[in-house]
Amino acid sequence: MTTVRLRTTVGGAPVETFRHFESVSALAGIKKELRGARIARSEIGLEIADTRLWLPILIRPSARLKYTTVTGISAELKQIRGPLAEYRWTYSFSEIGGITRIDAEAAIRLPLGPFGFILGLLFTPGVKRRLRRELKTLEKLTAPR
Repeated sequence: MTTVRLRTTVGGAPVETFRHFESVSALAGIKKELRGARIARSEIGLEIADTRLWLPILIRPSARLKYTTVTGISAELKQIRGPLAEYRWTYSFSEIGGITRIDAEAAIRLPLGPFGFILGLLFTPGVKRRLRRELKTLEKLTAPR
């Protein structure tokens, strides 16, 4: 299992920053794989989307994802049907002295038992790079103009 945790801070209140996470279409500005997502269900705090996952290798499997949010506090993108044993990205927001701290975690677990575990170790640098790029994109989007 590959688990990567990163933390960053951005200017503004968590509610302002959270607007980039309030829906799958808003999150698509940060996560490339959601740009072509087809929304199957949409409610306040819950969306179901069909998309193609971008893994650190050249495999682009289709998956159904559940996106849940608690406004201004957290967001979670999780696979509910697809080829991976686990695919989960979580973001939590807190305010520290007028700025927003974002704790992000990506967890990917491949099928195939021990072989999947070893292959997952090779995925770790790519997942970390991807999460870091997403947070840098968010910093650019929330920077004062």
